[in-house]
Amino acid sequence: MSRLRFILLFLICLMFFPAFLFGRNVSGIVGDKFEETSGKGLAIRTSPSGVKVFIDGVERGLTPVNFNSMQAGQYNIRLSREGYKDRSFNVVLFDNSRLVVSIEMEEVRGFAVVSVHRAEGSPDSLPLNPQIYPGSAGEIIDAISAGNTIYISLPVGYRTIRVRAFGWEDASVTALIDEHTAAAVNINMTQAAFRIEKGSQSRRRFNPKNPNNLGAAEFHFEVSAPGSGTFTILDENGKAVHEERLDYFDDWPQSATWNGRDSKGEPLPEGLYAILIEASASPEFSQTPPETVSIRMEIEIDYTISIYPVSLSGGIPGLVFAPLPRVLPAGSFQIEGGIVFGSFHAPGKNVDEQRERFLSGLPFELGLRFSPVEKMEAAAVFNTNPQFDNSAGWGITGSLKFNILHGSTAVPLALATGASYAWAAENGEAPLSPGRGIGLYSPISLELTSITLVFSPGMFWHGPDTPVPLLLLSGGVLYRRDWLNAGLSVRSEFNFSETPLADNIRILTGAESRFYPPPSNLVFSFQAGVWTRGPHLGGYGGLGIGVVF
Repeated sequence: MSRLRFILLFLICLMFFPAFLFGRNVSGIVGDKFEETSGKGLAIRTSPSGVKVFIDGVERGLTPVNFNSMQAGQYNIRLSREGYKDRSFNVVLFDNSRLVVSIEMEEVRGFAVVSVHRAEGSPDSLPLNPQIYPGSAGEIIDAISAGNTIYISLPVGYRTIRVRAFGWEDASVTALIDEHTAAAVNINMTQAAFRIEKGSQSRRRFNPKNPNNLGAAEFHFEVSAPGSGTFTILDENGKAVHEERLDYFDDWPQSATWNGRDSKGEPLPEGLYAILIEASASPEFSQTPPETVSIRMEIEIDYTISIYPVSLSGGIPGLVFAPLPRVLPAGSFQIEGGIVFGSFHAPGKNVDEQRERFLSGLPFELGLRFSPVEKMEAAAVFNTNPQFDNSAGWGITGSLKFNILHGSTAVPLALATGASYAWAAENGEAPLSPGRGIGLYSPISLELTSITLVFSPGMFWHGPDTPVPLLLLSGGVLYRRDWLNAGLSVRSEFNFSETPLADNIRILTGAESRFYPPPSNLVFSFQAGVWTRGPHLGGYGGLGIGVVF
């Protein structure tokens, strides 16, 4: 009796829960999956796609493919694609479910025996350490040093095998790879002529007084063989003002760094400088006296350029509550992410609405500032407000700033004008920003040696429901050193659309610091502050990490 009950229970499970049988990998191959879902019919997916599907011997299309009107019953499925092994299996379809089949196709592969040799007449003293590129994207295989012979598994068909070795010319061979017979591939390497090529530089203009590697430029190039060289800086008159020996070349990529100083370590004056890299092959591998080859680049020293990290809070670069008029030079950027915690009063709420509880969530911001062209800076910030009650909102802000005065030595004033736009879903406003809407601002600053004093008036429209804009008055002070800056800022928001006015003035103050220790481009930031709005008072803190270049 117990056996009969078990059989009846098993049949009931198959009738009402067919996924019990098919909701698993029945093929035994990793990556295959048979799954029952709601609906009717059959769906076939393959990796890769574009596989021919045969059902009971009849071709029915290419994957991915859906058969929504197939009747219940048993079917034989065969999958076929050139270069892959055929796959065959049976499926059973039911009237009350849909079968989704996911199949991992297996490549048909063969072997190649690759042997790398020195061409006749090549110097035995020149090291031969070949790297084999079998055709797969990004794949490199180091050949066995003893005899430089290696077995490589490749998909069947004609395959091009490329070999590189420092000091040798690149070589390649196309071979037919067969499933049953290993292909013999012999590659002869010839000694490379010494060359310098692919010169590039990290900056076209730079300020040697910027901190760390922000006040230096990197120059990259490639050489084809072992050798040595010199790195020389020439002024506009062709006079050498800095020269240094480069390290011995033992690989293709090479680089050199210049900090804008002469051979005595003194900063050079503004102007255009030529970068001359001269090099020659190592004489021990050359049968004739090596010839000198060179590559030339240009760079400009400009002391008006100032690169240092600032706050991206609210989508407007500067101090936390006061935009700065300075902009990045073209090609530079800053990325920063951070969280804040504390007690906030959302910009969209009026003074009578309840403020958020202390530590009710951890608002997060991820921002980017960059300069597409000279004297212009764009910024974008994504923010989200995850709450501990599992609710969340998000928003995004963009801004564009144009520099009018850059704060030169003769006129130590900087001036800019800018605009911003902020959108946010419900409960998604950045708590330290003015909220949703369009903003206009015009910061002006006094640029002293290491201190910047800034004042930034602005207006902010929340939208059609509040036609009278907020008046924003911001100010602050920024102190800069070689590897840190710190600042204090305050912003007052006057909302003339709400009465009484005294209860609808929001004042936010904050202290911040940013550390960017050498030699990396990483930036570590910390901030804290307080805010008031009518009878309400709160405080916050935050930290972040980013990169500036």
